[in-house]
Amino acid sequence: MNIKRFALKALAQLCQLPRGPEQVLANPQNLRKIAYMLVKIEDIFVLEFASLVLSELTREPLGCEQLVSANILNSLFSRMKNSLDPDVQKNCLQTLSNLLDDPVCASEVTKNHQFSWPSLLALMQSKYLAIQHAALRTVDQLICRYKDQVVQRTFRASTGVLDLCDILEALFETGTDLVFCHQLLSSNVELLADAAMGVANMTKLLPAAVRMSDTNIIEALCAILGDDAAVWFYSRMNALRALAELCRIIPKAAFSLVDPKTFASLRNINKKFKDTPIEAQRLAVQCYINLQNYHVSTRAMLNSDFMEELINILQRIDTNLKIMTCTVLNGLMVEEVARELFTQKRGESVVSDNLRIEHIGLRTALCTLITCSVTDEGADVYLELGTIHYMVENKLARYVVGAWEPAIEAIFRHHPSAKFAYTGKLDINDFTQEGFYVQKRLGDRFLTIEEIMSQKPPHRYPVFICMFHPHASFDATSGLDIRSPHKSSVDSKPAISLSGRFHLPQLPDDTNLRAYMLKLRIWFGDHAKSLLYFEIDDAHYEVRYREKCKEVSSSLKQKAQLLAEFVAEQMSGLSQDRDCTMPSVDLHLADLMMDLNSKVIGLGWVRCGGALERALLYKVLADRVGLPCALRRRSSAHAWCEVAVPEPSVGEVENKEESYPAGLLRVNYVVDLMNPPGQLLPLGSFEAQRVCGPVCAPPYTARKMPEVCRCEK
Repeated sequence: MNIKRFALKALAQLCQLPRGPEQVLANPQNLRKIAYMLVKIEDIFVLEFASLVLSELTREPLGCEQLVSANILNSLFSRMKNSLDPDVQKNCLQTLSNLLDDPVCASEVTKNHQFSWPSLLALMQSKYLAIQHAALRTVDQLICRYKDQVVQRTFRASTGVLDLCDILEALFETGTDLVFCHQLLSSNVELLADAAMGVANMTKLLPAAVRMSDTNIIEALCAILGDDAAVWFYSRMNALRALAELCRIIPKAAFSLVDPKTFASLRNINKKFKDTPIEAQRLAVQCYINLQNYHVSTRAMLNSDFMEELINILQRIDTNLKIMTCTVLNGLMVEEVARELFTQKRGESVVSDNLRIEHIGLRTALCTLITCSVTDEGADVYLELGTIHYMVENKLARYVVGAWEPAIEAIFRHHPSAKFAYTGKLDINDFTQEGFYVQKRLGDRFLTIEEIMSQKPPHRYPVFICMFHPHASFDATSGLDIRSPHKSSVDSKPAISLSGRFHLPQLPDDTNLRAYMLKLRIWFGDHAKSLLYFEIDDAHYEVRYREKCKEVSSSLKQKAQLLAEFVAEQMSGLSQDRDCTMPSVDLHLADLMMDLNSKVIGLGWVRCGGALERALLYKVLADRVGLPCALRRRSSAHAWCEVAVPEPSVGEVENKEESYPAGLLRVNYVVDLMNPPGQLLPLGSFEAQRVCGPVCAPPYTARKMPEVCRCEK
C-alpha cells in the first residue's frame, strides 16, 4: 500500500511537468489503472494522489477522452460528494471542470445520472477556499452552457441563485465592498486588478452597488483607466468592467461618468484605439450602451464629436465591435438631432460599405440601424450610393437577414420615388412628397434627380416631377394662400429647392399644378368636411394631415369620381379632337423637353397624357385632397390608380353623409382615367381587369433585364 501511495504521488508530480501527461497518455491502459484505484481502493492517500493524477491528465483533450471511455464518471461524482478528504473533493472538482472545458466530453458530464446541483452548490459553502473557488468555477462553466436545456432547467429549479446571492450578502455584511473601494485608492498596484474586479462583482448586489456609488468610486476607476502607466491586463480592464456594471444599474454612477473629466478617460480608449486592446474597446462601447439607460447620460452623447467617434468605430475590422456600436447608435436615434448628426458625419456611407460584409449578425445590426436612423435626406444618400439598389437586388440577404426587408421599407417610406421605381406600386399610406419624380423609361437602376439633370441632350425619355412650391424661399409655415398663385411663364426659371431634399439646377415654375390645387380646393372645400384630423399645419401642398386622419366621410367616393374627371380633362390634349394616342403623347412630351431644354418635366406642364401621366397626376392630387389612393405600374406607359373609399351598406340613403374609421379602409375600386374617365370599377371585376391588365403581369421596376429582352440601341 505504501508503494502505491508513493508511486501515485511521484506520478502526480511528473504529470505536472510539460511532457509528463503526454507520456502517460501514450498508453490508454495507464489512465485506466489509475481510474480503477479511484473506484476500488478506499485508502485516503491513494484516493488523494489518484484523483490528483486524473486532474492533471484531463487538462489534455486526450486525457478527457480516455477518462470518459473508462466509464468512471459515477465514481468521480460519488467521491466529490462523499469523500471526507478536502483534497479528494478538490481534485474531483478540478477533473469535472477539465471535462467541461472539452466541447466533446462536456455533454457526458451533464447527462450523467449522478450529476446534481445540490452536491455541487454545497461545496461553494466549504470552509476551504480552494474548494470554494473550484466549485464556483465549475458552476460558472455549467451555467454558460446556454443551449443545454437540462442544465438550465435544473439550475433554475435549484437553490443556485440564492446560494450565489448568499455569498454576496455575506461579503456585504462584512463591508468587503468598501474594502475594495479603499484598495482602489491605495498605492499598492498589485491589488488594483483584484480590487476593481471585486467592485464589478459586488455591483451585482444592489445594496452594495448603491453603497459603493456613494463614494468617489467612479473617479477612482477613471483614474486607473486614464493611467497610461497601468497595465491593461488586468488593472485597466477590470476597472472598465466595474464601470460598466455600476453604470448599468446606478443612475448616480452614470451621471458621474459622463462628467467631462471622467468621460474623457473612457472615450480615449476608442480615440486612441491603436494603443488599446480590442477587448478594452468593446468594454468601452458596452459602457456607452449601459449609459443609455438614463436620459441625462444619453444627452451627453448627443454631440457632433461623439457621433463622429461612433462612426469611426464602425470602420474598424472587429465585427463584434461594429455590432455593439450599432446598438449604441440605435439608442441615440430616438432623438432627431442624432439622426441629423448621423447624416452630417456621412454615417450612411459607412453603413453602406459595411452592408457588403457577408455576416448575418452584422447585417442585422446595420439594417436595424437603417430603420432607426433613416431620414428624407438619408434616403437620398442611400439612393446616390447605390445602397437601395444593392439591397433590393440581393435576394439571398433578403431571405437570410430578417431585418433586411424592414430596412428597405424604412428607406422607401422616406423616398416614395425609389419605392415606386423598385416595386412598381405605392399604397394608400405611401404619400408623394414635394420632389416626387418618375422616370418614364426605367433602366438597370433608379437614378438620382441630380444624375438625371446632368444628362446631356438629346433627351429621349422624360422624367415627371411633382413640384408645388413656387420658389426656393417658400416657407410651409408662412400661411401662403393658394388663391393668389405665383404667376410665372415657362421662360422664367427660378432655382427650386425641394423642401431641402434636393438642390437642383434651374427648373421652370409649375404654375399649372398649383392652379389644379386651387380649383380642387374650391370644389371640395375644407378637408375637415371629409376628414377628421388635428394639429394640421397650414401647408397647402403637404400631405401630413393624411397620417393623422382618424375618420373619413362617405363623400370620398364622389370626390374620387370628380377628381378622375378633372385629371382626364386636364390631360385630354391640346387640340379639339382630344387625341391622346401614344404617338400624340410622345410628340407632346418631346416638344416639352425641347422647350424646357430638360428631360425633367413638371407634372403640371403635361396636357396630353396617357395612362401613366394621368395616374401620376391623380395620385399626386389625391394625396393632397385627402383621398386614399394607391398607384400601380405594369409597363413603361401603363399605370393606374386604386382608391379606398367607404361603401354604404345596402339600404342606406346614398346622399346621406356618414363617418367611418379611417384605419379600416382598404382598396376597393380601380379608377378609370382613360375611357370613359371618371368611372370607379370594383376591384377584381371584369371591367377593372381591362384597366389593370392581366393579373399575372409583373410590375414594371428598375432592374437588369435579361439579354433577350434588351433592345438594340
